[in-house]
Amino acid sequence: MATVGNGGNDRLKFGALEVGRAVAAGLVVFHHAGSIAQQPRFFDAVPFGYHLGNFNVGVDFFFVLSGFIIAWVHWNDIGEPARVPRYALKRFLRIYPPYWAVLLPLTALYVAFPQGGIPSQRDPVNIAMSALLLPYPVPPVLGVAWTLVHEIFFYAVFAAIIAAGRKALLLLPIWFAAIVAASLLQVETFPLTFFFNPFNMEFILGVGVAVMLRHRSVPAPLLLATVGVVIFVATMLFATTVQDHPLVGRLAFGLPAAMFVAGCVELERRRPRRLPAVLALLGAASYVIYLVHPIALSFGAQALTRLPTRDLPVDIAVLLLGLIGIGAGVLFHVVVERRIASALKSLTSTRGKAPDEARATGRA
Repeated sequence: MATVGNGGNDRLKFGALEVGRAVAAGLVVFHHAGSIAQQPRFFDAVPFGYHLGNFNVGVDFFFVLSGFIIAWVHWNDIGEPARVPRYALKRFLRIYPPYWAVLLPLTALYVAFPQGGIPSQRDPVNIAMSALLLPYPVPPVLGVAWTLVHEIFFYAVFAAIIAAGRKALLLLPIWFAAIVAASLLQVETFPLTFFFNPFNMEFILGVGVAVMLRHRSVPAPLLLATVGVVIFVATMLFATTVQDHPLVGRLAFGLPAAMFVAGCVELERRRPRRLPAVLALLGAASYVIYLVHPIALSFGAQALTRLPTRDLPVDIAVLLLGLIGIGAGVLFHVVVERRIASALKSLTSTRGKAPDEARATGRA
């Protein structure tokens, strides 16, 4: 469960946000399950009437939530440059060890069995950039890690804000406007395409929600959260071409995601709620579900098409694949990620105990 401070002595447990990131991870899993099922070597059919096509927008929610959580949790660190190393260590330990636990064996497989990947996945430079989660013109070895590259960049930006003070937050709207301008001008030169990628707007939206909630309450939070969910889901299911223009797509999903986050946080500031254990587990596992599921889906699809399940209706096959992807992530969380976290906690405990903090998007 995500636990964040509100600037006082009490601790808030934002259960709805934990549910949100569990659902967001599930959306991405089923999006990729649908994409795999369409491949001729597997089921060669489109599941659920193309409605899974926009399920990748779970990433949009992750980005907004990450921006919110980092700004909310580290609000009192802003303007305290001495706290940057501790902030950076927390971010490093949260992101890299579980990621490397997935990336290293995957890279070894691609090197040992070249037919299983593409040349860029065996390129030493790309392997190094992927391991460090630094921007590079080609996709990382683990495809879904492109989001983590943006995440690490945002963490670096926020580290600069911590060092510079709260006035530096005023630069975020300028960055937002620059992203809009770059999109309208169709800037296509790397690394400008990375720094001014419309996905980065969603981090800024999340920070904006945190700043707003630090200074005022939100009227009618239930209505705000509900409207956000309705707009997000309706757009996802029925606006099939909304992502054709990246700027429009990110605004179409980033804004309602920000509405949902703002409404949920305000609701739980007023009345904290306990989260069922199953949902808490899925939320806690959402990061590694996101990391592991592409590998699990690949093996799962091969298994399903080599067994009598080959004749299953594609919709049923995709449901099974989705459960395989989520199940593999939960298993990895319980067996691997928790042990890594426990070992790292023991290793760093001599530095002194730090307050618990939220983990956004499964990654914060």
